[in-house]
Amino acid sequence: MAIGLGNRRRQAVSLEEGAGPDAIRCPADGEPLFVWLETIGYGAREDQVIDRCESCGLVVARDAVPDPQRAVDALLAGGEERGSRVVVRVENAASLQAWLGAENWAALRPGGHGLKPTPRAARLLLARRGLEVRKVRHLARAGMAAMWQTLLNLLTFHRDFASEAVSGRLRPGTGRGLAAFCTDAVVTVLAAVPTALIAVVLECAAVIARHGGVIEVEAEPLPPTD
Repeated sequence: MAIGLGNRRRQAVSLEEGAGPDAIRCPADGEPLFVWLETIGYGAREDQVIDRCESCGLVVARDAVPDPQRAVDALLAGGEERGSRVVVRVENAASLQAWLGAENWAALRPGGHGLKPTPRAARLLLARRGLEVRKVRHLARAGMAAMWQTLLNLLTFHRDFASEAVSGRLRPGTGRGLAAFCTDAVVTVLAAVPTALIAVVLECAAVIARHGGVIEVEAEPLPPTD
């Protein structure tokens, strides 16, 4: 049952249209960004246009498309220093869960910097700050929650139903109606354990195949040139 697929829809854009002189450019490699999908929810918080770079695979919310410098700042914002190296943890746009979920990928929830790089896109962005990626780790435990939520999103009318309902942002009168709210509550309760088990299996397999949902990128400054 894929009830949630009705919440979002893909929007095709021709190469000629996307690659015109006024096309929005990828902050990682400067190539045109094409519309990947359009999310239509039950309020402004869920209505988004999501773009993707066909060259490096970077996924970014249209409203969050920054210039290259701001993109690097956003990528480094949650990073930490380990000696001379910088380590950042981000959702992987080249992951199995992104491919399975597409418009239902849990990482697309509004908020944050709206930037979802692939390992290649992360390398290109960090190179703009004079940083060279030395290691990319695929984190199994960190990606399991997003895989689990992605699977649940395939079954519910409302995306991220449990967290939205618990936080109070989603109520029976503010979403898609009382019937949809009650249906999502029942589906979430019944499917929580089975989808969690499936999520563990899928995410572990994805990490082994180097397509985990969360990656940890470790980079260090490039040596100075004479």
